[in-house]
Amino acid sequence: MQRRAVLELSRRHGVDWSCATRRRETAFAPALTYVPRRGFRSSLVALDSSDSSSSAGTGGNGTGFGSTPKFASRWGSKSQRPAGLSPAEQAMRDALVEKGKIESQQRDLVLQRKEQEKQQQQQQQQQRFQQLQRGLAHRPNSSHHQHHQRHPEGHHRHRSGSPADGTRVSRWQNDRRSSPNQHRTEGLEPDRSLEINAGSPPEHLRTVDWRCPDCQFFCYGRHLLCPRCRFIRPDLNTPPPRQEPQLNSKIRKIESEETYGSEESRFGLSERNNAFRKATANRGQFTGPRFVYDYNIEAAEQESQRASEMNEKPRRQKHQPKPESQIGEKEDPWSWSFSSRSFDTSADNAEQGKTSRIRDGRRQRQSYAEEEEYDEDEQTRRREERKQKKRQKAKHKEVETAPVPLYLPEFISVSNLADVIGVRPTQFVQRMEEMGFEDVSYSHVLDAETAGLVATEFNFEPVFDTGAEDDLTSAPEPEDKTLLPPRPPVVTIMGHVDHGKTTILDWLRKSSVAASEHGGITQHIGAFSVAMPSGKAITFLDTPGHAAFLEMRRRGADVTDIVVLVVAADDSVKPQTIEAIKHATGSNVPVIVAISKIDKPNLDLEKVKQDLSNHGIYVEDYGGDVQAIGVSGKTGQGMLELEEAIVTLSEVLDHRADVQGNAEGWVIEATTKSYGRVATALIRRGTLRTGDIIVAGDTWARVRTLRNEAGVTIPEATPGMPVEIDGWREQPSAGSEILQASDEQHAKDVVEYRLERAETAKLGEDTAAINEARRETMQKRRWEASQDGPTGADQDKSGPQAVNFIIKADVGGSAEAVMNSVTAIGNNEVYANVLRSGVGPVGEFDIEHAAAANGHLISFNMPIDPAMIRMAEMRGLRIMDSNIIYKLIDDVKAILSEKLPPSVTTRVTGEAEIGQIFEITVKSKVKMSIAGCKVRNGVINRARKVRVMRGQEVIYDGMINSLKNVKKDVTEMRKDTECGIGFENWTDFAVGDHIQCYEEIFEKRYL
Repeated sequence: MQRRAVLELSRRHGVDWSCATRRRETAFAPALTYVPRRGFRSSLVALDSSDSSSSAGTGGNGTGFGSTPKFASRWGSKSQRPAGLSPAEQAMRDALVEKGKIESQQRDLVLQRKEQEKQQQQQQQQQRFQQLQRGLAHRPNSSHHQHHQRHPEGHHRHRSGSPADGTRVSRWQNDRRSSPNQHRTEGLEPDRSLEINAGSPPEHLRTVDWRCPDCQFFCYGRHLLCPRCRFIRPDLNTPPPRQEPQLNSKIRKIESEETYGSEESRFGLSERNNAFRKATANRGQFTGPRFVYDYNIEAAEQESQRASEMNEKPRRQKHQPKPESQIGEKEDPWSWSFSSRSFDTSADNAEQGKTSRIRDGRRQRQSYAEEEEYDEDEQTRRREERKQKKRQKAKHKEVETAPVPLYLPEFISVSNLADVIGVRPTQFVQRMEEMGFEDVSYSHVLDAETAGLVATEFNFEPVFDTGAEDDLTSAPEPEDKTLLPPRPPVVTIMGHVDHGKTTILDWLRKSSVAASEHGGITQHIGAFSVAMPSGKAITFLDTPGHAAFLEMRRRGADVTDIVVLVVAADDSVKPQTIEAIKHATGSNVPVIVAISKIDKPNLDLEKVKQDLSNHGIYVEDYGGDVQAIGVSGKTGQGMLELEEAIVTLSEVLDHRADVQGNAEGWVIEATTKSYGRVATALIRRGTLRTGDIIVAGDTWARVRTLRNEAGVTIPEATPGMPVEIDGWREQPSAGSEILQASDEQHAKDVVEYRLERAETAKLGEDTAAINEARRETMQKRRWEASQDGPTGADQDKSGPQAVNFIIKADVGGSAEAVMNSVTAIGNNEVYANVLRSGVGPVGEFDIEHAAAANGHLISFNMPIDPAMIRMAEMRGLRIMDSNIIYKLIDDVKAILSEKLPPSVTTRVTGEAEIGQIFEITVKSKVKMSIAGCKVRNGVINRARKVRVMRGQEVIYDGMINSLKNVKKDVTEMRKDTECGIGFENWTDFAVGDHIQCYEEIFEKRYL
């Protein structure tokens, strides 16, 4: 049985013993249409006698390779049926053999069907190519003759064989038509025409590795062809960097015989085919056969084409179209690639000297046949692909140019910000000036917001370290408050002074104390609760104009639920009443009007209501929704009605608050008492208990005790309840928001953050002031620079004035002491400047130096030569000689005092008012405006200065040009007289302006 199985294996597989010797050729031979099945089969099928005839030779579908070799006679003959099988085993064997035959037939049918489909596809491609060729103009069949001249042996130059007519046949088609027996009949000598990289590349390409554009295989520089797909090296015809000028690249348009592009397109490898083959190979599919050309033939054609292009005719010659009879002669029926036609026509066109169809840089119009083959869908698809690539490129560019995050501090100087961004300070300042910033210097300090605005101009995304997560904020208001428990309403009583506000509060306090067990209120804490007969409590704030309320209103907090506006019946609306109305309406709080002092006789309540309506408070009697109740704090008249109105309005508003969670509230007022710092607070939400940690502004507290308005200690405070809190580390400010912290460390962190934020805000204000001062200094310097020209050379320089001194003393110590004493004299207007100091008597050089500097000489404890004294007098210098330093200092002070400007004081001597303006004619018929005035007080003197004032503004300050009484010139005018005044070079006065005549009193100043 073993021998039979081995014999059957050798017969079944049909080993081709020449394969080993023909490996060089078969390695690059095209793939066969059907590869024989080489898998092992069942021993039962192998031992079937029915396939013995087909296993020897080429039976079946021609998948065998002839008869198997004869090993020896000892293998014996094949048995028709195995011996020793029972009938059941024999029946099973027959069934398996029959099943194997059926499966084999089905596989053969599937393979035949695939082969037929493939042949049909090839025929359709060939027909389509022939139809496209009919619409193209071809040259006369002169290339056939030239082809045979280059290759006299004709079709015998291909070992595999080619047609006798000289048309080119690719090796893959020839190998495909050959039968397997041809491989066996050929000798064992390898085919040198199929040798890979038989030649050698040019010297300048041997060291340049390259990648196959077809299969993306990496090839060494010594390879002429790709070892994997036999693709010709695309840069073989690239000239070395040398003598010959580079040839113009050629571009080939689809469905046209003209060639524009790389060498791949000339070999039938257009960009479209290459992309298709590459995508197919990446998916693991067979990319189909491709052409293989001889490099030596192509090199010869390139040389001939290059020589013909040198002798090419002018491009402007007229092209003669070919007759239709010659079109079919150039058709290549064996080629199915649109780009393969360029291989036949490119070199021939060059040899015949035909000019290109590109004229004046533009292509001629396509023929009518080309227009018929125009594929609009294909053009649309390509256009969409180009647009998609552009969008992807733009998106990629946006990703690359995304803003870079830049973390900025609260304040940063211009020079430091320029260093962080990476720009030169000069360019950075120039960019800021282009953005609109004025007077920017390197030391200019920017806040975080301004620095972020500038950073965005340099493609940076500013990130501010605000530290908001370190702060403590209140919880958001719940959307649905219907499920929360009710709380007492907070009522603020507002009104003008002496309108009975305090009396109403006292009456409410008495009612509250009467309902309590305590004998009286021991302390006033700024807020108190009143229990109504119905059992409902109301919280009153006693100071409606309190600063805490204004601060809370400024922050937008609705601490007060209801405002009771107190208006006296005898005084009606007053200025503070109007202010209270603005506060209430600005806080969007409902108002109840309490008209007080109704116990007085002869009252006009309608006038009060009318005045209220004039300021936006419309009572119910005037069609509004504001309740107006007459009350009296002395007799108690209307007080119950006022309480009922407050309760009714609070029930309508339905005030509710959450008693769970952290406590929140506001500081009403803060004081210091015997037991420590105390703050009166109003709880807004949550429950505050003893021992809780709370934060208010820039301080915090651990609640030590809680007291109500009666001074009684309570364990907790609920929403709407006024309470007194002690245990504060620092005194809180009125109007601060109270928030509960989780622990003591959290409270300390919050306070520290708020202190830093306040310091930063103060630093911002200081920075703005510093920048303003620097801006003024720069403007002043620019003005000084502009005044240094010819027009301002005679003007005094701003700043302190220097007085120069030269010191001479007997010893070095005395010179140093005098110099220190002299330099210490002066102020912001004048100072002493020591040019130099030395030891010895005054010399000629000292006098010359002091005269040149317009200075003074000091000689301390040294004799002076009379000749030097005469020389100094001739130069106009004064030599201060002294042996006592105190006297010397007094002399220096006297000299410096002479440089001080005198103090000027003014004294008004007369006042007048302009009542009329008229014109008079002066010399040369020139009209002049005169102010007709009446002297109201004092004397108007023509020799003194006057100033004209319009309101509080001085619009003129100068001298009087003319002063006349009627037509007579006068020197002065006294009180209650009328005169005409003409001002020096100024006529912009108006009726009603005031004129003040004043005298200047100059007083000498001393240091």
